[in-house]
Amino acid sequence: MVESGFKTKAQELIKLMVDTIADKEYAKLVSSIPPKLSWAAFIDAEPTSENACLGFGKWLVEQLAMWEEYEDKEFVVDHFQKSCMEDIDDTDEARLETYNSDVVCYRPMSFGEELDFWFEIEFFTEDGQIKAVFDVNI
Repeated sequence: MVESGFKTKAQELIKLMVDTIADKEYAKLVSSIPPKLSWAAFIDAEPTSENACLGFGKWLVEQLAMWEEYEDKEFVVDHFQKSCMEDIDDTDEARLETYNSDVVCYRPMSFGEELDFWFEIEFFTEDGQIKAVFDVNI
């Protein structure tokens, strides 16, 4: 794999993930970049990818609602903006090839203002394919 191949694939997956979140279609995250399985605990369910997507969605809806109540303004997750994504370069591909793991951060916005959390997207290869899961850092 060449760097531009990983970079392109990673950006495509992150865009799909962020746009799915912005569209509030959390169950569809399973087909792009799902959250880590531990998110299923947020809905007291078995740790499956599907349940993790629903658990993350529940957390996000509640988190945004809490901020809305506290700040007295609306909060959303904006659709993908390349400027919110950490640059991906040849060291990212080297880590992926050497350790089968690389983390890329994406800092989501709400109406153009940075939110108080970011996504940590862990890329890995499985059966020759680039895959990923994400977690939230607050």
